[in-house]
Amino acid sequence: MRIRFLFVGKSDGAEYARGVERYVGRIGRFAACDVTVVREERPGAKPDAGRIRAKEAERLLGALAPRDLLVLLDEKGKERTSAEFAADLRSWLDSSPSAVVFAVGGAFGLDPALRLRARAILPLSRMTLPHQLARLVLTEQVYRATATLSGVAYSK
Repeated sequence: MRIRFLFVGKSDGAEYARGVERYVGRIGRFAACDVTVVREERPGAKPDAGRIRAKEAERLLGALAPRDLLVLLDEKGKERTSAEFAADLRSWLDSSPSAVVFAVGGAFGLDPALRLRARAILPLSRMTLPHQLARLVLTEQVYRATATLSGVAYSK
C-alpha cells in the first residue's frame, strides 16, 4: 500500500509545510507515503494560464508511474464526506495500483489533459483554498481515512 502526494511548487509557508510533514509521517504508520514536488512554471510578464497549466501538467504526468492511480484535487469534483472518502480510498488501494497519487496543481490550477489520466477528482471544498492550505487539508483527510481504515482512533 503506497500513497503519494504530488504538488506543484515548493511550499512558501513554514507552518503549512510542518503540518503536511506531520500528517505524512502519521500516514506512514499505515502505508508507505511520500511527497513529490514538481517545479512550477514561471508566469513571466504576461502570464498565459493555459501555457502554464500545460507545462505543469507535463511535469505532473512525468512524475507518475504507469500503474499509479491518479486523484486530482479540484473544486469541480464529486464532494464526499470523510467516511465516503475513506471508502473510496479503500477501493482505490484495493485495485492494486503501484500508488494512489493525489495531485494538487499550481496557482493557475490543473490542465484539462490531466483529467484523461485521473481516476477521480476530489474537491476539498466548494470554496477556493490557497494551495498551501489545500495541501494541509488533504494530508489531514488522508491521515483520517487511513486511521479509520486501520481501525485506529483518530488523534490530533
